[in-house]
Amino acid sequence: MKIPILIAAAMLTGNALAESATTSKSTELMDKASADAAVIGTLANQTRVDVIQRTGGWTQVKTSAGQAGWVRMTALRLDASTNSNAAPASGGNVLGSLMTSGRTSNTGTVGNGVKGLDKEDIRRSSPNYAELQKMQKFAADKNSAQAFAQRSPLVASNVEYSSQDKAGKRGGN
Repeated sequence: MKIPILIAAAMLTGNALAESATTSKSTELMDKASADAAVIGTLANQTRVDVIQRTGGWTQVKTSAGQAGWVRMTALRLDASTNSNAAPASGGNVLGSLMTSGRTSNTGTVGNGVKGLDKEDIRRSSPNYAELQKMQKFAADKNSAQAFAQRSPLVASNVEYSSQDKAGKRGGN
């Protein structure tokens, strides 16, 4: 009976121990966890922040001046001397935080990946025509591309398309 009470107490108090971090480069402070969110400020390199929560590749932070917002997780270096109890956006796996809160160094490997799309993700998707128009501004016509290639030490080469069998596997793999 004591263990469930201990776990419940840890879940209620676990997020009270803030995690600290330092920006590893100058970075934009966004109002949402999104690349197209509004920029509400800029944090200089080596700015100390408190981590509030994490979601995907984003971390919500608060500065010593009280300014709060979101930064990319790759722009932060977590302090080794603090506990890892920042609340995940999903409500948190406090039990998982308990397992790592006693760490004495910050030498773990961090990965930031993108999971694949499932049928529901594809069903909910919709084209973003504004972004397509932005992207098309970067298109180069054939003459511009050839002129660039002539000014640079580029060599023309033909690359064959790889063949795919009926199962969708590429030849040779």
